[in-house]
Amino acid sequence: MKYFINVNKSVEEEYGKMFVYDPDQNRENEDELEVVNNLDEQDQGKPYIFPKSFLLEVSAEDYERYAEAKKSNGNVESVTKSILERYKK
Repeated sequence: MKYFINVNKSVEEEYGKMFVYDPDQNRENEDELEVVNNLDEQDQGKPYIFPKSFLLEVSAEDYERYAEAKKSNGNVESVTKSILERYKK
């Protein structure tokens, strides 16, 4: 299992959201990756296909931190910002 955060600001409603990639269930090609949003009730399990350049791979720990903030109605924006800062090049 791999975890990703959407880092493309052109799709504002998807920016900063976390997604899961399971190689047994999701597709991947040269330019695109199919990922699943398991954290939003409305979109849970819904597959998304993004250009790979839109996604940044993050650790399982960062995914869990984001998930906990989301579940507890915590400050998701702050957690997202700290995760993005951590991976900044």
